[in-house]
Amino acid sequence: MRKYILMLLAMVAMAVQAETITYGAPAKMWTVPAVFSVDQQVTFYFDMTDAGFKEGVDLYLWCWNPSEPDAGNWENSSDFAKLTYEGENVYSMTMVPTEYFSSGASTMSAQEVYDYCQTADWPGFWARLKTKDGGEQSDVFQAPDSRSEWEEFASSGDAVRFFSGIKATGFTDKFTIDQPLTIVFDPNQFTVSGVTMNEFAKKDGFESFQLHSGLDDWTYLQNVAVWVPECMDLTRIEKLTNGYYSISMKSPYDYYHFNVTDQKETGLETDTEIENLAWLVVGIINGDWGGTSADQSTKAGQAVPYPDPAFSSFPSRIGLNDILTLTRQYNEKTAGELSYEITAGGKTITGILDGNRDKREAIVNLVDEFAGVSGDQLEIVIKNAGGSVVEEIIMPLAK
Repeated sequence: MRKYILMLLAMVAMAVQAETITYGAPAKMWTVPAVFSVDQQVTFYFDMTDAGFKEGVDLYLWCWNPSEPDAGNWENSSDFAKLTYEGENVYSMTMVPTEYFSSGASTMSAQEVYDYCQTADWPGFWARLKTKDGGEQSDVFQAPDSRSEWEEFASSGDAVRFFSGIKATGFTDKFTIDQPLTIVFDPNQFTVSGVTMNEFAKKDGFESFQLHSGLDDWTYLQNVAVWVPECMDLTRIEKLTNGYYSISMKSPYDYYHFNVTDQKETGLETDTEIENLAWLVVGIINGDWGGTSADQSTKAGQAVPYPDPAFSSFPSRIGLNDILTLTRQYNEKTAGELSYEITAGGKTITGILDGNRDKREAIVNLVDEFAGVSGDQLEIVIKNAGGSVVEEIIMPLAK
C-alpha cells in the first residue's frame, strides 16, 4: 500500500511540474558596471517586455552556474533571490557574484567562484526568472559577463578604454547620455604626473585615484573635492582584482545631473545633446591632490530615442468587402498585448494584434465578419493589456 501511495505522490508532483508555464527570455539585458569583475558589486537589469509575465509580478532569480545558491527551493524561492521591479517591465538584481554564488545552498567558496569564472571551462551565468512558487518561468538565458571584454582590453595595448552601452547590442567607445558607461585603465600604460598609475601608487601617502570630469568642456561638472566624502566615493576609480582600474556610471545623465560638492542640479537634462567629456585622473596623496594626468577629451555619440507609437491601417479607402490590416509600431513599454474592437452597422467584433513591442498587427477579413451588415463607417478602438484605449479611429466606408 505504501508503494502505491508513493507512486501517487510522484504522479501528483509530476502533474504539478507539468503545469509550469514557460514564457520568453528577457528582451534585453545589461549590467552596471557595463564591464565588471565577478568580485565587484554589479547590478543586472532584465527587460521582460513581451516575455509574457504580468507587469510588475514578483520575480526571482534561478541561476545554476557557477553554482546554484537557491537549490531545493524551486517551489518557494528564497528572499535573497528576489529581483527589484524598476518599472516599465524592467527588473534588477544587485549582487557581488562571488558572494552570491558562495551563499545559500552553494558549496563553493568566494575564491573558488572567482577562480572558476576566470577559466575557459566556465559556461557563464545561466539562469531563468520565475515566480516564487515556480508556476511561471522564463525561458533559459545567459546573463552578461565580462570575460571577453577584459581579454580584448588586455590584448589591445590601450591605456584607457570607454565601454558604453550594453553587451547584447555591442559596446561603443562614443558614449551617450542615457547608456551605462564604464571607463577602464591599464595602470601599466596610463600615466599620472609623468609616471604610470602603478608607479604613482607607490608614492608615500598615496590614497586613491579619482576622476575629475565634466560634460561639454566642464559645463556639467563632477569635480574632485577631497573635503566632501560623498564626492570622493562617487569619483573614486576602483582597483580591481585583475589589476586594472575602472569607474562606472549607470548613465552619464545619472552621474552628471547633480553636483555632489555643491549639492546642486547642474542643469543637465535627459535630452541634452552633449558633445564631449572633459576629464583627467587625480592621484590623491595625504588627503589632497598629489598629481594629475594630462587633460583628456572624449567625443560623445548621439543618443537615439525609441520612436513614438505609430498606428496605420491598409487599405486607406475601405469597404465591408475588403480585408483590413491594422498595424501599431513602437508601442509603449508597458502596453503589452493589444486588442481591437471594430464596430460597423451595430455589430462589434474583437481580436488581438499579434507581434511584439516594435510591431503588432492584425489582419481582419471584413467580408466574413460583417456579412449582411451595412453601415457608413468603421469605429476602431485599440486597447492595451490593461484595458486603456491607445487608439480610437473612425473610418468612412466606401460605397
